[in-house]
Amino acid sequence: MGTIDFGFDKLKNLLLASGFQASQISSVDTNDAYLTYPEKNSAVLIVKPYPSESGKGSRYIEIIKIIELAKCNGFAIHPYSKGANLGYGGKEPYGPNCIALDLSAFKRISHYKKTSGHVTVEPGVSQEAICEFLIKNGDIHIHDTTGAPKFASIIGNYLERGFGHTPLAEHAKNILHAEIITPNSKDEPPSHFVTSTDGTLCEIDGEILHRTYNIGPDLTGLIIQNNVSIVTNLTVKLLKKPECFVAYFIPFKNEDTVHMIEACAELRKQNTIHSAAHIGNNMKTLQLLAVEFPELITSYDFNELDKLIRKFSLDDWTLSGGMYGTPNQVKAHIKDLKAVMKRIGIKPLFIDKGKLGFIKKTLSLSPRFNKALVKKLISSKNGSARKIGAKLALRKSVLELCKIKQGTPSNEFLRTIYWRNLHKLTDSVPKPGKDKVGLLWGAPCTEISSKDFKLITSIMSETCKKYNLESPISVTLINERTMECVLSLSWDREEAKGDELALACYKEIMLECASKGFLQYRMSTLSNQFLNQNHLPLLHPLPTLKSFFDPCNVISPSKYELVSKNFTTHFHK
Repeated sequence: MGTIDFGFDKLKNLLLASGFQASQISSVDTNDAYLTYPEKNSAVLIVKPYPSESGKGSRYIEIIKIIELAKCNGFAIHPYSKGANLGYGGKEPYGPNCIALDLSAFKRISHYKKTSGHVTVEPGVSQEAICEFLIKNGDIHIHDTTGAPKFASIIGNYLERGFGHTPLAEHAKNILHAEIITPNSKDEPPSHFVTSTDGTLCEIDGEILHRTYNIGPDLTGLIIQNNVSIVTNLTVKLLKKPECFVAYFIPFKNEDTVHMIEACAELRKQNTIHSAAHIGNNMKTLQLLAVEFPELITSYDFNELDKLIRKFSLDDWTLSGGMYGTPNQVKAHIKDLKAVMKRIGIKPLFIDKGKLGFIKKTLSLSPRFNKALVKKLISSKNGSARKIGAKLALRKSVLELCKIKQGTPSNEFLRTIYWRNLHKLTDSVPKPGKDKVGLLWGAPCTEISSKDFKLITSIMSETCKKYNLESPISVTLINERTMECVLSLSWDREEAKGDELALACYKEIMLECASKGFLQYRMSTLSNQFLNQNHLPLLHPLPTLKSFFDPCNVISPSKYELVSKNFTTHFHK
């Protein structure tokens, strides 16, 4: 069968003739394209499959039907969970002739195992939904939460190699098993199978049991940033809700960077720092201050912003993290952390349950009174008063960050991406697509090393300055050996040449980092266009997974090209 004319009406009629309802098919919202990249492609249409509740056959029969249609008619499908891959990609397809596959209707949370601590989620399950589910079911566990908004998908974040804040922050390492559908060849029906037996259900003598250990090969790694299948559900690890939680904030100066990063490497390896601690620069802090008081930012001139940073005595860098465990465990970790910090002359600030309650209480006072008090302090001619005012202005951010570290999602940090769009902020939940907010995140990685820390952050700050852009940086100690340096580029898409400058700046930084061996922790939409095999020197080629599981190139053509060298360039007919 030849390929069809890839127009909205033809594809819609094909779907209708195959049993889909008109209510499941929609046109593309052009407001959603708030992340740009060269040779941008737009989906022809969006189709939203629904789970089958008949009990006969697969729950995912409509997904399988769409795959078969794509194979037979020569179009492609670009699946997404909730479309909230902020800063890295959004939900635009990477190649032409694609229909967007909206999987948000699959919202089932199942197979929650309280004793071993795991749960199975579908693509439509959001951070907020899993949080509410766990509270409702005994409040025994928490799910590792990211700084993404409440509506962001759990599966979407895991598949794109996202990370959070708790000891289970490295999401790609916390998948027990996945159910996936691979397209296969034209003459072979799609396969629906599990990648591992770990976390799956089995029945023995009429009793339903959970497998808690894998037998045989574990194929779960196939699904991470690889366009070979559609993931219908994931079983993921949960964190036992700690008896005790204490947050810590450790400010330090540029001149203390070498000692501080080397201390972090030591503390991470010995598990004193056992969550994904974040090190944010003063530009990140200024952004938090600006969303509370937008009128402070009258110019984005580098010297003017530097004056503001000095005016409010914002620390060069701040390390933040959390201690989890029994009171005795947390007490021991705090003691170790204090001892190491004392050696380098730095004093940590610890925030326990009592202090969090006090902060919450002060914020519950009259909002007008709070705002007026802080505004008076930050406007003071007295430097100490301004410093106190800035600290008070950040109370809400501190409170929300501590919630995230304890498994409760927040929309608070979605506001910081409005750094160059402060005039568009309202009291409602931000809508960056509608507001034409530009955002790109890139995260070059290296070992936890002061030398690499200084090199990567200097490349970022110097290149951003060259393009008249700011360099908000957050370095995350993602595990005991690796840190990722996240740059958050923000701009106003309605400004002349805004896109052009931001994209050029991002590309230059990521290429410079890659040339020195610092590849990104996760692929982004834009980096897919310029990173290539030269930046991934391998003694042997990667296995031909794409051509084996998806030889017709049905799923997201051109996505993850860096690791899909063998991706199919032409549809099979």
